[in-house]
Amino acid sequence: MTDLFDVTATSEDLTFEITINGQTVSQTLLTTTRSEIQSGSMLTPSSVSPVLKTNITIQLDTSFPYTLAKEDFSVNASDISNSSYIRYMNVIDVDDVAKTITCKFGGAESGTFRVWIRHSATGLIESNGLLLDVNTYVTSFSPTSGSIYGGTLLTIDGSNFGDVYTDNPVQISRNGGLDSIDCFVEETSAT
Repeated sequence: MTDLFDVTATSEDLTFEITINGQTVSQTLLTTTRSEIQSGSMLTPSSVSPVLKTNITIQLDTSFPYTLAKEDFSVNASDISNSSYIRYMNVIDVDDVAKTITCKFGGAESGTFRVWIRHSATGLIESNGLLLDVNTYVTSFSPTSGSIYGGTLLTIDGSNFGDVYTDNPVQISRNGGLDSIDCFVEETSAT
């Protein structure tokens, strides 16, 4: 797949250079680039857990000119701090009336990811504003003191936790994590 073209004309001669195993081939071709902009305008949810599989819905412009079919789309997310780290998503559903694509995000290392959408007929769809926050957040915990012998029941508040207790491992650490103690999670929710 090509990167974005910095071309405003609808057609012009472009020279393509392809290098494979150190051999470069150049070819000038009359290439037509589409001047209208089709884009993805919204991502729901925009923040997900790094360890849970999550359905993500992408809203396309309502003027998208083609009937949506899930086999026509490929969607991935690349870490904005390391563009070589890419997570591919399965397109599981489309809604042509609402112009939405639903994908399954399988988790990733924590970070901020840019979502890329490719359509089989139009190529890349503009998606500059589609950023996915892949993090779990702890906003508070209580109590803040307990017995040195353990047994203290902690309540941890935050976001992007899983609904299954095994999705949320908890450790108490000190000395930079050298003396980590695993906790038994009794119950959990998304927050």
